[in-house]
Amino acid sequence: MFKPKMIENEKEFSCSQGHKLPVVTIALDPDLSMNQRLLCTECLENTDLDAKVVGLKKIISLIEEGQIKKMEKVEYLITSQIKLIEQLHDQVDHMKSLVIQQFDQSITILKEWIYNLQQKGSQQHLYRFQEELQIMLLKQNKADDKLQQIIHEIQQINHCWTSKLHPKLEQFNAFEEYTKCQELLSNLELSSKKITQSQQQEQKIKVLNNNLVMINKQEYQKQEQEIKLKLIDQSVKQEEQCNVIVFDSSGSIMVSTKKFEIQVWSFLNGIIKLVQTLQGHTSWVQCLVYSKKQNSFISCSFDKTIRCWQQLNQNDWISLQPYQQHTSFVFCVLLNENEDLLFSGSDDKSIKVWKVDFNQNQLTFLYSLDKHNNQVTSLSLNQSEDKLVSCAYNQNQIIIWERRQNNQFEFKYFVKQSIQEFGLKVKFIKDNQFIWITGCKEIDKLYVFEIEQGIFQENKDKTIQLIANNQDFDEYRFPIVYNKERNLILVRHKTYIYIIREINDAKYKIYHQLNCETICIQGTITNNGQYLVYWDKKKQEISTYELLNQ
Repeated sequence: MFKPKMIENEKEFSCSQGHKLPVVTIALDPDLSMNQRLLCTECLENTDLDAKVVGLKKIISLIEEGQIKKMEKVEYLITSQIKLIEQLHDQVDHMKSLVIQQFDQSITILKEWIYNLQQKGSQQHLYRFQEELQIMLLKQNKADDKLQQIIHEIQQINHCWTSKLHPKLEQFNAFEEYTKCQELLSNLELSSKKITQSQQQEQKIKVLNNNLVMINKQEYQKQEQEIKLKLIDQSVKQEEQCNVIVFDSSGSIMVSTKKFEIQVWSFLNGIIKLVQTLQGHTSWVQCLVYSKKQNSFISCSFDKTIRCWQQLNQNDWISLQPYQQHTSFVFCVLLNENEDLLFSGSDDKSIKVWKVDFNQNQLTFLYSLDKHNNQVTSLSLNQSEDKLVSCAYNQNQIIIWERRQNNQFEFKYFVKQSIQEFGLKVKFIKDNQFIWITGCKEIDKLYVFEIEQGIFQENKDKTIQLIANNQDFDEYRFPIVYNKERNLILVRHKTYIYIIREINDAKYKIYHQLNCETICIQGTITNNGQYLVYWDKKKQEISTYELLNQ
């Protein structure tokens, strides 16, 4: 199916010395540049090399051999996937035929139902004058009795046809083909995983592609470098407390809070300029989440409500109405990747799930998740979005919720902890890994939980000791931020802001720590990981730093 083909023509290869002779050998020295490795017969006579020299034909043959092996595995993978997909296609096509048949039968039932009701109506349009006059003069109740009889007959007709239609509609929840489709989809996923695992166990094909090696090496070195914070701006003063800062996807719009108000700023190269102040909440705004797809954001407040905000033009924003399902303060909100679901956590101990429509600038309440016995302070979805982790202000209050076949999240289990303490912030870093941070005075640590034997368990080897501080409790605001592209985890714990990175042994290391000398710090980093912006109570100003690799 697939055949490897070298892009270059070997006849066009030339040595670095400019000899107009064909290249015949290759010097296998990684310290040489690409051209310096190409040698003609004259180069061989006049160059003293310590590196091993191999003929060009031999090298091309080795590379082609490696490419052929790689393509054989690619072809096997794709062919096996196509076969499963073809089976899936047959099942879906069969389901389509059954669905059409069932809907045709349902439509027939509905038409006959309508016809029956029309017949019942046509039977009632005729009446006898003498009979109706007698009823009127005697003021009898026979007319009412007759009407009740007709209503009863209509109800019987409806019941009869409902009982016929209901099984037709109900069976769509129990398609055998649906189960088969799920099985085939699982087989697709499993076959990919098995092939991937097999590939990892085999010896890697050695391909002499120096450019790719250098790119990977440079990227690795870049992520291993220390982080330096370069102060950009501290000119914006704000005495009133700020509770949260967020950015739009481009990093050009910043939104923050000031007591009951929401402030919209322009953001350019680390410099902010106030554009508009929005009012709507009647108490302190606690949390914001900005859409990554359009200019909209969601806010929640101590007034127990949630609001959707939509940008009308460059400077004007609108919020149509407040949404209230919580009976107490709303502390945190979380959007899924598709941005059609919102999760909100509250002081009323519940998590509410909402349908989001940013185009209409509105929310629709769906259902509630109720298992915590204290205020819910943090929420996070894993990358597959089949698991939701939440934590609350109490000991052993980390809960895993799982998305079931009906696409609703349901309680799975409480995560066991090695310490009997509370934490206020939790965040998925990988699909099967999340971090949780203590909030008490006595313990200052970041804990890593990973899937083991089917449940999340604490990996004690990856625990990070933070700066000890037995004077203060942690504050639930300033959620954990993870930037995968720059391998950055931003954590605010007590008076410190930490910048953490994953190192090559799959553990985590603190690369920078900034002491703000107050626990009242609210901020975030831009979506590209370039700028850190925060407000702190001690300075009473908004600070902007650029994150540089040293």
